[in-house]
Amino acid sequence: MCPRIELHVEPGVEKSWQDFCRENPPKSIALDGYVNGPPAYDPSGPYANFDHHCGVNRLATRSTSGQVLVAILLGLFDSFCEDGQAFAHVFVNDCDQDVCMAYWLLTHADEVPNLNVEMEISQLVIIEDLMDSTAGAIPINPDRVNIRKQAWVFELYDHARNSGALARMNREEMQRLIEETVDRMSLLARGEGGERELCGSFDVLGGGAEWQMIREHGQYARTRLFAQGIRAFVAVRECSRGRYDYTVGRMSPFINFPLDQIFLALNRAEPATAGQDQWGGSDMIGGSPRRSGSRLTPTQVEQTIEAVMNVN
Repeated sequence: MCPRIELHVEPGVEKSWQDFCRENPPKSIALDGYVNGPPAYDPSGPYANFDHHCGVNRLATRSTSGQVLVAILLGLFDSFCEDGQAFAHVFVNDCDQDVCMAYWLLTHADEVPNLNVEMEISQLVIIEDLMDSTAGAIPINPDRVNIRKQAWVFELYDHARNSGALARMNREEMQRLIEETVDRMSLLARGEGGERELCGSFDVLGGGAEWQMIREHGQYARTRLFAQGIRAFVAVRECSRGRYDYTVGRMSPFINFPLDQIFLALNRAEPATAGQDQWGGSDMIGGSPRRSGSRLTPTQVEQTIEAVMNVN
């Protein structure tokens, strides 16, 4: 029997693990940054957090969907159940690829034990796990059919992000995107998936000797960036009302681009950050405040990062 999942989409919301367990109903699962903290489980709710952004070794941590896959196989719904049926409230603050993949796995948990690597949906799970856990740094062959099918599955999110529509989405629009993307995953699982040309280019806007500031065009821009020998980056998207959305990352923890110091400096430079809504992330990738965005211009961000790099 399929699990009964109630999806709650709250754009930009971030909570601490303590607040999540106190404020959200029993049998609640947080995905991919809704809780600003590492993976966690509290049997008293039960409550669970699946995430790989904050407080983790990014290189050694599975993506959110990868964690959900393993949790399902190891008995997640033995704990999350109601009246003899698998059940959970699922809370998300975004509609990206990892969220959609994790949600598909949760809603199709009864099918998960029967997946095998020959299946196209299984290959999607594996590729998404590798791509998301490495922030797009893993080398891929864009001509492979399974990569082109992945691009088709996530086409709606890719278009929303590149067009700027993502930053303006309300909860209903985000939920619709998640559900439509999950429908594409189900088509892929039935052997009815489409294919799409990969879009992955970038414009160089600035940067320093060891990093570049870029504007991304397409889901695979970072893969091409790393393939060209660039090991650290800041990706910028202009939002409304003079605000910006920044993603700050490096290929691995071995690259000299000290994200903890960079986030600390950017929070000091930011005109106003409060509570959980600050610059931050993991040891490989992070970015500007998720809910409010940043008031810092690209030039200000560049100068702040260069000041950090000059003492490292």
